[in-house]
Amino acid sequence: MGLFNDKTLTNLEYNEPFSIYKGAQVKLLSKPMDDWTETMTARDRIEDVALTLRKPRSVNWIKEQAEVGSWETAKSHLESLVDAGQLTVVTVDGDTLYKIDPMRAYLDHIQELVVENTKDELRDELEAIAAEIADWKREYDVDSLEELEASLGEELPPEEIRDRRKVITYWEENNHHRQLITNALGLYDDLSAQSHASDSNHPQYAD
Repeated sequence: MGLFNDKTLTNLEYNEPFSIYKGAQVKLLSKPMDDWTETMTARDRIEDVALTLRKPRSVNWIKEQAEVGSWETAKSHLESLVDAGQLTVVTVDGDTLYKIDPMRAYLDHIQELVVENTKDELRDELEAIAAEIADWKREYDVDSLEELEASLGEELPPEEIRDRRKVITYWEENNHHRQLITNALGLYDDLSAQSHASDSNHPQYAD
């Protein structure tokens, strides 16, 4: 696979924080933390963690992951991200938690796909996804994802069920990726023009 080539049958689980948009790929990898306290400010680390959350998290959790000492600094920057529309606040069992705004994240991902890829590259990815799904249909003798999922109830060896569950997960991911790419292609010209206009508004300075 091209844009989403981090999938393997043994790489279904991943740790937080993870990168969603780097290079217009969905890279479900944990972020190295070795020297980032020296190369990134506390606010940058908070933003980096907060904008890669997989589920709602508290100020304390984000603060610890970002290796920030001040609760006030973490809280203040999280609130600024809420004001900017990048995070939303939810209350769970009386606790205030922060999570990525799903619509903002979805639109940001589509824009990244447009900025980082040509139309032909996006079309190639759609072709690769279609080919992979066609292979699964032939291998498991099914016509749809739903049919493959229904086959889990058949009398199959445990390892066969595990393999099918993994393929179901990948099939669902492919459907999601296909929808993202289809939307990116539909909005390509508008978003590409918007990106070029934004770049032209930022003067370039010589070193």
